[in-house]
Amino acid sequence: MTVRRPEPDAEELAAELKAVRAELAELHSDQEKVAEREAELVAARDAADRAARSLSQALADRLRIDGAGRGRGSAMMKARQKPVTREEAAHLELLRGSPLWDAAWYLRTYPDVVELGEDPAIHFLRHPYYPVRHPSQRFDVRQYLIDHPDAVEERVNPLVHFLLTAESQGADAYPPRRA
Repeated sequence: MTVRRPEPDAEELAAELKAVRAELAELHSDQEKVAEREAELVAARDAADRAARSLSQALADRLRIDGAGRGRGSAMMKARQKPVTREEAAHLELLRGSPLWDAAWYLRTYPDVVELGEDPAIHFLRHPYYPVRHPSQRFDVRQYLIDHPDAVEERVNPLVHFLLTAESQGADAYPPRRA
């Protein structure tokens, strides 16, 4: 035996439709608020990115001055590190002239180097392996060492090893970015 439900009357259906429409309007309003908040967050993120790039550039400029021995902080940095050898000086010049080296990024990423008061380029040149440290977001030391184990065998800094090869000509990242 089947039980028949009574058909809802028009008033009940109209009330239910009104409630659903009100809920839908509230959801649309919530969606608009979320979209506005998302736009605010994206704008704040973009502003923070611009500020970080600007500060990074200013810090990198300062580090170049200090690294050349002309800034206030250079004496402090130099006092904490062993003197640079001729070979290291040549490698530092190569490293600092590369777009794959980002001193400001290195210091932000590895705050222990800041605490040590060491020149970031010299620190990276001397300590790229344990733990593995990257010279910038555009150069993956781990991948480079997997692809070029001879760099470890020759005891050459991975970025310097790369910069001394023809493979580095025109490269803006390692591994190369796919088009």
